[in-house]
Amino acid sequence: MKQKLKELIGAIPTSEYGFKKRMRLHQGWWRAFVLGENEGEHPMDSQRTVCNTILEGEQSKKNFLSPVTAQIVEQTLKERCDEDSGIIQEDRLYNNLLSSQPLCFNFFSELKSDCDIALKIMSNLGFVIDAVEDVIFEYAPAANYTNDNSAFDIALEVTRDGRKGLVGLECKYTDTFSTKEYDRPAYRAIFEKTDVFIEDYEKYKVSEFNQLFRNQLIAEAIKQNGEYDFVITGLFCHKDDKAIETGLKFQEMLAGKNEAFQVITYQGFITAMQQLDLSWEKREFSMMLWARYCGTMLSDAVCSTDRQDVN
Repeated sequence: MKQKLKELIGAIPTSEYGFKKRMRLHQGWWRAFVLGENEGEHPMDSQRTVCNTILEGEQSKKNFLSPVTAQIVEQTLKERCDEDSGIIQEDRLYNNLLSSQPLCFNFFSELKSDCDIALKIMSNLGFVIDAVEDVIFEYAPAANYTNDNSAFDIALEVTRDGRKGLVGLECKYTDTFSTKEYDRPAYRAIFEKTDVFIEDYEKYKVSEFNQLFRNQLIAEAIKQNGEYDFVITGLFCHKDDKAIETGLKFQEMLAGKNEAFQVITYQGFITAMQQLDLSWEKREFSMMLWARYCGTMLSDAVCSTDRQDVN
């Protein structure tokens, strides 16, 4: 019987190990035993299946944890235009349980729908702000100051002491920082106009920091051009993800350190939410966030061994 339960998890890549493998298995467990869905297509090969995808997610909306999240997804896609710099891959959004894009919507859509709760959560996380005005997914300024596709995965428009600000976050799940080193004349032009960078330019553009560096350049450019009075950047990730180490290293390379850049974990976010006086519906939602993205002990018994059919 136990082996039959394990078979329901589905296929995972044979070359995978560690954190990514465990999270993929957990999403396979979520798909099979919580969503009750068959495994879907492999993103790179429609002739194969993989445990962390579903079929027809655009119709079922099962990749999203609440009706509010599904509604915010539809609203966001409707409002986007072809010129927007940030990229939303709709197949991954609807059908890939391991993707960071549905994760962003699952965590932050409730904040977009209730700015009062958003303020309380952000305050519990240590942000000194007076209000959250809006939450934007895949935010990039219309002017595209960096002349590339860089964007904040999540941006919160905030106010503090009558000043308009932005909190822009890079979201990571099992995906790693890009190994490609990007460099454009626009980067150096922004870099040379700000005093937030305390190291030489060459240290920021290496692949380890390049993605966070480009986000920080967006932050500096929109301040330089008067779009916001202040911008705080950050990294949103799992507490066991080695991305934290990269984020903390990058923080040390900025003037003001945690006043300029913060690392937020899923666990920290959920704790900040659960500390509030929530309705039962929202408290239940916070528990669903934990179960899907942090509660791997729920799937331990079924995922202790796995089927490895995907090459």
